[in-house]
Amino acid sequence: MATLPSPKVSFLGRRERRRLELRERVVDATLELVADQGFEATTVEQIATAADIAPATFFNHFQSKSGLLAEITAAVATAIEALVEENLGADRSVREQLEGLAEQASSMITEHQKVAREVMLEMLRAGARPEDAAPYFESLRRPLTARILEGQLQGEVRTDQEAEFLAEMVLGAFHATVTQWLSDESYPIAERLRRAASFIWGAIRAGEPVTAPLRSK
Repeated sequence: MATLPSPKVSFLGRRERRRLELRERVVDATLELVADQGFEATTVEQIATAADIAPATFFNHFQSKSGLLAEITAAVATAIEALVEENLGADRSVREQLEGLAEQASSMITEHQKVAREVMLEMLRAGARPEDAAPYFESLRRPLTARILEGQLQGEVRTDQEAEFLAEMVLGAFHATVTQWLSDESYPIAERLRRAASFIWGAIRAGEPVTAPLRSK
């Protein structure tokens, strides 16, 4: 089970090492419980018992259960950004990069489905205000815009729309797919993410005639 990323501890004192180890133990215990029964059903007492600490010790390190989830969410957001950077920086075509990103995201969600839903819901709650959501989406939009612009220069991606707009549409399609899953746990998210990647590529690739949509009468 994934844990919060932590710094190398070889140069830290014994007290700091113990503090970091305890926090990681709490996070591990929380992820296991949430994967089994969901976040709402998981209590601080259960987390403390699973981590082999007293409830009071939990509150010495985390303000609340929600505060702990917020920390996990921040770590996952960082991991998502790294995943995007890794895929978009690969020496592959734009199509292969989009499909690779969708495949890795599908695998991560499938492996940790309950935890992934709780974390994504927390990310939506944290981004309820535009000023809170902007930095996160901007961190994804920048590398995607750069890669699409590169694809335009290489003749892979359509050039009748600017790269920034196409990047917004790509993110919007992926976001809509994830949002549908968050509202319906039975939604086949892994299969839909792969289909979304294929659909997105069909929409942004070069060489296809661009036609106006039919107008309803």
